[in-house]
Amino acid sequence: MFDSLFVEDMMGRVLADLFRLPMNGQPITVMQLASFPAEVVDSVVSVLCRLAFEFGVWSDGAVPVLVACEEAHRYAPADRKLGFGRTRKAVSRIAKEGRKYSVFLGVVTQRPADLDPTILSQCSTVFAMRMANERDQAIVKSAVPDAGSSLIGFLASLGIREAIAFGEGVALPTRLRFADLAKEFLPRSQTEGRTRFQEKDTVDGDFVEAVVDRWRESSTTIARGRNGAQAGGSDPLDLDQSFGSLEAFATPKLR
Repeated sequence: MFDSLFVEDMMGRVLADLFRLPMNGQPITVMQLASFPAEVVDSVVSVLCRLAFEFGVWSDGAVPVLVACEEAHRYAPADRKLGFGRTRKAVSRIAKEGRKYSVFLGVVTQRPADLDPTILSQCSTVFAMRMANERDQAIVKSAVPDAGSSLIGFLASLGIREAIAFGEGVALPTRLRFADLAKEFLPRSQTEGRTRFQEKDTVDGDFVEAVVDRWRESSTTIARGRNGAQAGGSDPLDLDQSFGSLEAFATPKLR
């Protein structure tokens, strides 16, 4: 449909941005997808996992890549009727075949019982933090070797930053505590810096309207005020004014 004058090959540039090649001291890419609808998140995660796997295949594993999935039970739930099939397939493919091509998977979940058993069985090293649910504890008990069975009783009483580690990454099942991080090294999230109401504070109408504004802005490409007016100006084609909103809400954030 279009000749080379209108089509630009950006595959190399996109891969370089996603996988930090060259790293230049920044080896980690964070995709902030919290404000996206669930169906969009599933599609994005599916594409990213497929890109990571195919890049490992066609580079002959020259560049090790670790894909860490936060809230992994959303993308690969134990119930086959839930979730997006292509996302589950892409994540499972890395878990089962990625080692051959230096593509590795790290799954992070608060509910291991809700995670696909196939993916869970491929996890060679496990860091189990505090768990109160008996189903989740049973999953960990089934994976821990006999030498560490006595540690499972502490799962429900572990403190902050404490974990029980076992698998290939540790010589013996161990109860450990992660080191404290300086404030400047703590992960930045969208909720950082927001103040909470105290008992003496009151919630007025302006606060509710402000929440509604942020709610609406998270699902539109151009920020709009309470009366439907664009925050960037009256001109609907004023791209210079609306670029900040487009960058914030229309594309995944890279850090």
